[in-house]
Amino acid sequence: MGTISFNTDASYRDGWAGIAYDTNGMGSHRQLVPCCSSSEAELFALLLAMEVAEHARLARVVFRTDCEATSLPHRGDSPRLRSPRTRVAEYLHRNPGWRLELVPRRENTLANSLARNALKALSDVTVTVAVNTTVALALIERAAVPVTGDGLQRSASDDLLAALSAALVLLAAGSYHGATDRPRAIWRGEQPCSS
Repeated sequence: MGTISFNTDASYRDGWAGIAYDTNGMGSHRQLVPCCSSSEAELFALLLAMEVAEHARLARVVFRTDCEATSLPHRGDSPRLRSPRTRVAEYLHRNPGWRLELVPRRENTLANSLARNALKALSDVTVTVAVNTTVALALIERAAVPVTGDGLQRSASDDLLAALSAALVLLAAGSYHGATDRPRAIWRGEQPCSS
């Protein structure tokens, strides 16, 4: 098999991102993930593609991105981005036939469209419910929603509502840790955004 190209992109808004990849031989994928910045979202999109490529045991891959910071993961000193950048470097070290390539945005339109459509799912899910705390906490746990570094503060109704909202969006989009048809290690273990 020749070299496979993965075009990756992300679309970020208010703590959520649509991330996506498109390939020249293995199809495409998009999903909604919580994250803290557009830079983090772009790295998560790259990590999604890298996870899929490694799982498929692809020896020669070029990952194409229109984000300069993502194409140069060894640069930068943001503590927030240290973990995803390290993971990118580890994938590249384990897979010497892989490389990153910066491309103009016009060459990344399909991945961009997929990412925007994944983020659009956030706008499409608007739910107003009255639910008891036990049910809300079960939904939050099922979706493995990170709320604070110290865990959910159950007495704070704002934290509960924010976590429930996030859980409902993740469950509706199929982008939660329990989903079986998507890579699981993209954002697991990352600390929630600090306020």
